[in-house]
Amino acid sequence: MKFRIFIAFLLIVLNINLLAQNDTIMLDYVEISASHINNKVQEKAMERKIDTAIMQRLQTASLSQLLIQHSPVFIKTYGPGGTASASFRGTTASHTLVLWNGLQLNSPSLGEVDFSMIPVFFTDEVSLQWGSKTSANSGGLGGVVNIANKQKFNEGLILDVKQTYGSFNTWGSYLTVGYSAKNMIARVKAYRNSSDNDFTYTNIATIPHQEMKQKNADFVDYGVMPEMQVRFKNSLLTLVSWNQFSHRNYPPIMPNAFNNTKEYADNDFSRNLISYKYYWNSGRVEVKSAYFHERQDYFLESYTSNGLPVTQINTLNKSDVFRQIVDLQQDLFRSWKLYAKVQYDYESVTSSDYDDDIDNDTDADYDADVPRKNRDILSFYAALDGKIYRDLDLRMTLRNDIVDDKSAGFFPTATLTYRMPFVKGLSFNAGYSHNYRNPTLNDLYWYPGGNENLKAENGKTFDFDINYLYENVNFNLDFRSGLYYSKVNDWIQWVPTNYRYWMPKNVSEVKARGFETHLKMNYKYRLWNFSLSGNYVYSHTTDESEYAQQYDANGKQLIYIPKHHANAFAEVRWKSWNMNYTFEFTGERTTSMNDDEFFAYQLPYYTLHHISFGKQFTVGTHRMCPFRLEFKINNLLNESYQTVLWRAMPGRSYEIYLEFKIN
Repeated sequence: MKFRIFIAFLLIVLNINLLAQNDTIMLDYVEISASHINNKVQEKAMERKIDTAIMQRLQTASLSQLLIQHSPVFIKTYGPGGTASASFRGTTASHTLVLWNGLQLNSPSLGEVDFSMIPVFFTDEVSLQWGSKTSANSGGLGGVVNIANKQKFNEGLILDVKQTYGSFNTWGSYLTVGYSAKNMIARVKAYRNSSDNDFTYTNIATIPHQEMKQKNADFVDYGVMPEMQVRFKNSLLTLVSWNQFSHRNYPPIMPNAFNNTKEYADNDFSRNLISYKYYWNSGRVEVKSAYFHERQDYFLESYTSNGLPVTQINTLNKSDVFRQIVDLQQDLFRSWKLYAKVQYDYESVTSSDYDDDIDNDTDADYDADVPRKNRDILSFYAALDGKIYRDLDLRMTLRNDIVDDKSAGFFPTATLTYRMPFVKGLSFNAGYSHNYRNPTLNDLYWYPGGNENLKAENGKTFDFDINYLYENVNFNLDFRSGLYYSKVNDWIQWVPTNYRYWMPKNVSEVKARGFETHLKMNYKYRLWNFSLSGNYVYSHTTDESEYAQQYDANGKQLIYIPKHHANAFAEVRWKSWNMNYTFEFTGERTTSMNDDEFFAYQLPYYTLHHISFGKQFTVGTHRMCPFRLEFKINNLLNESYQTVLWRAMPGRSYEIYLEFKIN
């Protein structure tokens, strides 16, 4: 406790000292970047940003929908209103790190992030990172999804109203209001999204198959995000508060569709961030302080036909996380740059699913009978990058975490980038990364089954990428393709025991290897604009552990990870009109490593097609484009498919989108 108090005090003092140095409003503000001493190719070597225009089109969608259609990341979704988790490069959801403005969002209890609960509307930038780019934070053994809030100064009045209505009585209302001056920005975003979610589907669990209507599946989400930025002489102060609530009814699986069961959860969370950046001619320092609070109340009710209760479950879970970061960036001799970061995290989880023994703390304000577990994490990170010879760049990183006074060891990464001198825009990247992931608090303390003897997972990854960028007045081309090989030791896997419950164990080895390719093109001809982009991923991930050999699963593809995954997007624009087409392909997936299990099933591949038509109505001055109208058809061919076994997905659906904007 004394150590935590000292760290917090140190960060507060540093923050105050920095603020005291700046009290003059600047006239011209320029954020210092590495571009003047290093080329942009290396910075983008292990990073891919989602196109801003695409994000603007999908403002009313969730982050899961954005990534499904426009990224190589595979999203396992339980359907509209259900949870959605990410599989990056053949790994699991817990190996995909999610950062919000540089702060980890992964739950300390589950180790995952529900991508369905992140509205694109609350983000300004989304990027994917892998290799050495993931080393600044632990946990990203597969990769990192980075979301950020970025605003522009001196834009004047900000007013943006979006309204959607679609099939199954789905409503979405979105409002942005604020003002952007020369040295200050104040903006508030608020939204509400709801649906009856009562679509018709084919129940393949019945013989013969039956057409049924989804029941007990309605949901409502709403949230508000106030933001403020103030810039001083050589400095920038940022405050953001992300607040969200949801009530979701989880539909029963197909075999239980006739049962009188209701499963639902109430989720609310608040994520609060204060950031202060101070710039000088050759670098910058940034101090971040954040507090995250999340609570989930889960309910399961089951009744007989006579109305008598069969099952009643009510679990309570709450987490509180404090994160403190000091981040330094400094130009060095010649073309080299130094990055350094110190981070302190305090994670606390209060859960009715933990063992209530004498060693547990309790939270009197929550429930005196609900146990609490916590931990401290102190992290050190350093990176060095620059030119080693003409067109050859090197990036090296080193990281160490201390978890509850125990060092995790040092984890290095290295990335080489070579730019072909005689072919403009062509570059090659080769990288090695070593990262790890701590067991979650659920892995350690779940009752029954928690295993306090678990070791941290550690993984090594080798990457090789080819990048080609061509830019012209009327034609742009961005092509990226690469191979990767990963080996994760001490992979944490929940396995059955002889005591009728499951327990997490460290399996010896899991291997992931694959191929990725990305293409983006844009062509302009007079009043026409043509855009095309796409992703293809081949992922082969196998369990090489003794446990896998025991169940004849050695060398088999891990469950719910498709070997083949692809998507494509095409857009045609003429004057104020636009037409869009989106394609999705997901290959076969197995649902069990043991072929003898009752629920063992090979989910077939599926393809989805979506189209939309839109027009923008311009009224007033050049700063005003008040109206935009769009009509969307999702799952155009009415494909019947499942992402998760026995979980129904909607067929063809429709949506009308209307936007009014002043900026």
